[in-house]
Amino acid sequence: MKKDLIFYAFVALFFFVILFSVRYIVNVTRIFVDFEEKISPIEIFWEIDSNDSILRIKEPIYMSNNYFLCDKQRDKFTLNKDSVLLNEINNEFTENKGSILNLKPPYVLWKSAQNDTVKVFKNEKLLMFVRSN
Repeated sequence: MKKDLIFYAFVALFFFVILFSVRYIVNVTRIFVDFEEKISPIEIFWEIDSNDSILRIKEPIYMSNNYFLCDKQRDKFTLNKDSVLLNEINNEFTENKGSILNLKPPYVLWKSAQNDTVKVFKNEKLLMFVRSN
């Protein structure tokens, strides 16, 4: 009886260790979009991950919240009073106003290699987001 209890405790411990080590490896091996990354056009239908505020583009490529609407486009939207997209990006309830992660899906996203500009096509408008440090 005692041997069976010890055996099942070791088996449970073994699976527990495997579960957390796999979770750690998955979290550590994420590749975030940067200057060198190329993203082919992909349609985004899903929301950002609410646990760590990142957008999964495709495994293992993720986008963090450091891409913001470029100044030229922000001024253009302000002058044209395109309130739907501007209000969505500059949502008052978020801490990262102007971030690409404030966009609600669906939209198409792509990026050329050796370029800091991420392009998004939404509501028949082309939006350009640049990386800020």
